[in-house]
Amino acid sequence: MRLLLLSLLLVGTACLADDEDYPDPLYGFVVGPYALIGKAPDNGATYSGRGTLRYAGGQLLLATTIDGQTRTAIGQVEVAAIAKAKVLRFTWPGHRSTCLIHGDLDNYARLTCYWQRDGVEHKEPGMESYFPTATWPEHRQ
Repeated sequence: MRLLLLSLLLVGTACLADDEDYPDPLYGFVVGPYALIGKAPDNGATYSGRGTLRYAGGQLLLATTIDGQTRTAIGQVEVAAIAKAKVLRFTWPGHRSTCLIHGDLDNYARLTCYWQRDGVEHKEPGMESYFPTATWPEHRQ
């Protein structure tokens, strides 16, 4: 009986494993929880919050919570025209952002982003940095 229960547990765990077939390996690299800091365009106010990147239904989704408000963006890996480097581009309601993808010392993704409001010519773009929190005590299992 114990062997049967153990077998069922192992099969159930294997079924929950992440076998996602990403269109680009960077999608799998960036998924996870983040702390974020930012500054609004045109020397605007600074802010901080939390973000979570996940891949679902063939899309990269970024949910951020700032001052208790959660917003979700749809993102994708693209090749930047000038540098021919891969970047993340996000589309939010009312603005868009472009993020560089870096690896931190623990081999988690760290993102640095510029963002702009749609239809506005800014003197300075908004900026955001996303720091991985997967190894922080609140996320350890």
